[in-house]
Amino acid sequence: MKIISIFLGLMILTQTAFAETRVGIYYQMTVSDPSAMVEALDTFRSSSAGKKSLALVTLSQIMANGTNPATHSLSVSYASGAEMDESRAATRTSKEWAALQSSMSEIMTPVSEQMYRTTEISAGSSDTITSPNPVSRYILMDVKDPATYVAAWNKMMGSRDSELPSGIFQVMSAGTAGISHGVSITANNMAEMMELVDANQGNPNWAEFLASVDGIRTVEDDAMVVRIKSWGS
Repeated sequence: MKIISIFLGLMILTQTAFAETRVGIYYQMTVSDPSAMVEALDTFRSSSAGKKSLALVTLSQIMANGTNPATHSLSVSYASGAEMDESRAATRTSKEWAALQSSMSEIMTPVSEQMYRTTEISAGSSDTITSPNPVSRYILMDVKDPATYVAAWNKMMGSRDSELPSGIFQVMSAGTAGISHGVSITANNMAEMMELVDANQGNPNWAEFLASVDGIRTVEDDAMVVRIKSWGS
């Protein structure tokens, strides 16, 4: 049964049309007034137009991301491409949406954006995340051999002693950035995240994984974030 699951995962990761999966846009930005951004999103989501939105929106503070100047990230995702179309059609011509865009332009400067979709290639369980402000790491990569990468990733994840959730997503549009895929890792807090990092360092399968993917993937962006607030279900 596990072999069948991995095979289906490989089909999705290599861009075979298999099934509708969650799709979204991940924005990175510099924000001058985070509290004003929360207020603007609160106001929109409580408005008549905002209540029609089907999007799951998550605003996070970026704690570390190398030389990337972004201070915050915003993930806006939908259950499917069809749901994205429906939600955007219901809100994009409203005065509330225009007001949100005006407010956002005053307090933030875009740095990057990527459209992505989930692959359902994952490990761990989201049930282990109980904190309202969990910590996540997003590793954005250019993967030259997706099938080999996911096989190595599955092998490594199957050897770890942790139920913290992690997953691979496909990047469908990233502008001029050389990004094709990403990996997300989430923990309730930084202490849990560091425990996972330490456990990986002591796992021989982790070293094997790094060696096996060394020539097929290049890390383009690596960010550690903490969730500020989410809107939607």
